[in-house]
Amino acid sequence: MIPGKTSLGVLAGLFSLSLLGCASTMDMEDLQARVDANTAQISKLKHQGGSGSVPHDSVRLADIENRLDQQKARLANLRGRLDVIDHRLDTLMEKIDEQNARIKSMSQASPASPPGSPAAKAPVPPVATAVVPAPVPQGAPAPSPPAFQPSADILYRQAMNDYQTGHYQLSKKEFKQVVSLYPQSHLASSAEFWVGQSDFNMKHYDKAALSFLQVIKNYPDSPKRAVAYFKLGRSYENLGKKKDAIHSYRRVLELFPLERQLDELAKRRLSRLE
Repeated sequence: MIPGKTSLGVLAGLFSLSLLGCASTMDMEDLQARVDANTAQISKLKHQGGSGSVPHDSVRLADIENRLDQQKARLANLRGRLDVIDHRLDTLMEKIDEQNARIKSMSQASPASPPGSPAAKAPVPPVATAVVPAPVPQGAPAPSPPAFQPSADILYRQAMNDYQTGHYQLSKKEFKQVVSLYPQSHLASSAEFWVGQSDFNMKHYDKAALSFLQVIKNYPDSPKRAVAYFKLGRSYENLGKKKDAIHSYRRVLELFPLERQLDELAKRRLSRLE
C-alpha cells in the first residue's frame, strides 16, 4: 500500500468523523436546551398546581414529563455516540502518526547506488585475535546476560493496543517507557501526548495537563502540539480553571489557523466559556 494514499484515506476518515462529532455535539447542545426548558416548565406547573392559584393540569404535566424522558434517552444516546467517535478519532490520529513516522524513516534512508556504478569494495576483515575472558573469582556468581530491550516502535505499538482496549493505567506506563528510553525517537512526543490522554480518560486531569504541557514545551516540531493545546484546555475546563482553558483554546486559533476542524472545536469551547 502506498503511504501517500493511505495518509489521504486516513485524513478523509478523520475529516468525516470530525464532521460527525460536530454534528452530534450540536444535536446534543440543542437537545440539552430542550431538556432544560421542559424541566423548568414542569417545575413551574408543579409550583402553580401546589399554590392553588392555577388549577393543576395533570394531563399537560404528564405529557411534558413523557417528552422529557424521551429527550433524556436521546441525550444519553448522543453522548454514547460522541464517546465512540472520540475513540475512533484517537485511532485515526494514531494511524496518521504511524504513516508520518514511516514516511520520515523512508526519507532518511540512505539512497541506493545508481545503476551501472561500480560496487563499493568490501573492506578486508581484520585478522581476529583471541580474546581471553577475565577470570571469575571463585564463588562469585556468573555475570547475567544483558536484558532484551524492545524497540521504540514495539513499545509504542503495545502501548497503543492497551490504550485502545481501555487499559489506560497500563498504556500510560508503556508510553512513559517510550519517552524515558527513547527521548530522541520520532515517537517520543506522541508517546508523551498519549500519556496525557491516558490520564485524561482516567479523569486525572491535573496529571493530563502536565503531560500536554510537556508536549507543547519540549517538542516544538511535534505533530501533536495543536491537539495538545486543545486537550490542555479541556483538562483546565475539568479542573475549573476557566481562564487557563480560554487561553489554551485561543492559542489553538492563533498558532494553528490551518487546523480547521480543531479550530472549530476550539471556537465552540470558547463560546461556552466566554
